Amino acid sequence: MGLLVYEPVTSSLPADIITPILEQLADRRDLGRCALVNSVFHRAAIPLLYRTLDVKTKRQGYESFIIVHPSKTLLRRPEYAKYVRYVRETVGFYEPKLISDCRKALRMCINLRSFTWVDDAHDTINDDNFLAYLSILRSLPRVIELIIRTSAGISDEVWSKLTEFTGLHKIAIWCLHGKARVLQGWSEQLGSSLTHLELGRCAGSATVLVLVLSHLPGLKTLRLKGAPSNSIPEILSVLPNLVSLDTEYLGAGRIFNDDQPAASLRELTVRTSSVDLQGPPNLWPWIASLIPRPSLETLKLHTFSTQGDMSMPRMFLLDLAKTHKHTLKHFNVNSVQLTLQDIECLCTMFPNLETVSCSLAWCKDHNDIKNAIANGHNLRSLQLSVHWGRGSFAVRSRFNDEEAKEWMLRENSRLRQVGLGDTLYIGKWVRKPTTDGKTTTLEFEVLRDVVQDSWI
Repeated sequence: MGLLVYEPVTSSLPADIITPILEQLADRRDLGRCALVNSVFHRAAIPLLYRTLDVKTKRQGYESFIIVHPSKTLLRRPEYAKYVRYVRETVGFYEPKLISDCRKALRMCINLRSFTWVDDAHDTINDDNFLAYLSILRSLPRVIELIIRTSAGISDEVWSKLTEFTGLHKIAIWCLHGKARVLQGWSEQLGSSLTHLELGRCAGSATVLVLVLSHLPGLKTLRLKGAPSNSIPEILSVLPNLVSLDTEYLGAGRIFNDDQPAASLRELTVRTSSVDLQGPPNLWPWIASLIPRPSLETLKLHTFSTQGDMSMPRMFLLDLAKTHKHTLKHFNVNSVQLTLQDIECLCTMFPNLETVSCSLAWCKDHNDIKNAIANGHNLRSLQLSVHWGRGSFAVRSRFNDEEAKEWMLRENSRLRQVGLGDTLYIGKWVRKPTTDGKTTTLEFEVLRDVVQDSWI
């Protein structure tokens, strides 16, 4: 449903609060409608509409598409270019005129902060175009983020041009093929500014990776793909300001805890796979070695096992509670399988826990889940992929909006989202008019929706 804006209401709104209100709109079509309301709304909506620019395609006929590029609008209305902060350029089979227009429009975006380059070609056919874009970006004074996603990789010529950039705050490099680029020869120039780094291919020497990252002591967020697991503790020892780490577990030897990491992670995401339901060897002590002191607020595990959902040992939860009892707020382990006793342990041992998502090993009655989370007084969101006991479908089917409402409104409960299987229940207080239409009352309402993708 689109946004409805009524002129009597909008005319009474102070201009300085309209922008914060419009920033809550997720659909650009709603922003477009707001821009047509009146001159005040137009001035507030246009900067938001042109803050982020992306290439779109529209279907023309049954099999053909046309490219809708924002450069055409910017060339017609150059005054809008000053509002652009983020540009995502997806390379396609552009006509020469369109390529020229894209570059002209980019030069006008003097306040640009972030640029994303997406190239799905299987060769370096677009390198000359990319080099031209990089030359333009070098001339723009406020660019602090570069995100590069390519299939063919980054050629030596492009890499040489990239290393000319200094003062960047964020770099993300995701390449399917080509050389593994881990900022060799570039990290020394970025040490005083870079705070966010994503490297999609870290194949090669762990020593080189550690050396490169040691030049970036200001890093706060790091995402690595393909990095040797044994190198992660050493990496954390050279990054004292790191608070968020997203990495893979590819297997590690014996875990030694003699040297604690310098970093105190607040968010840890681990991705791994195994042919064993118990998980790959040394996974749990390896995770514990990365977070040796009270700091962790969010733990995310993305796992895959050929035998089904991976299980988590109870001892890992108990050891986690010894260190992070008062800090952990979000426990999102997705396809890891826990028992009802594990969930009860979580809600009891971590008093500040706000979100839990996992796979539930076995349950015959939804009231068992209700009892397991009874001590989760700060729990706001619970999402479970439930393996119901044999013959329990009738029991499961009785869980409905009223049951969810009871869970949310019981004493000492702050729960507002309950996801069981593919159904999500969301509760909120809403103001509704009374029967006479003169006053309003607050009522608690539960909405039910099918979860499109629960495990992200």
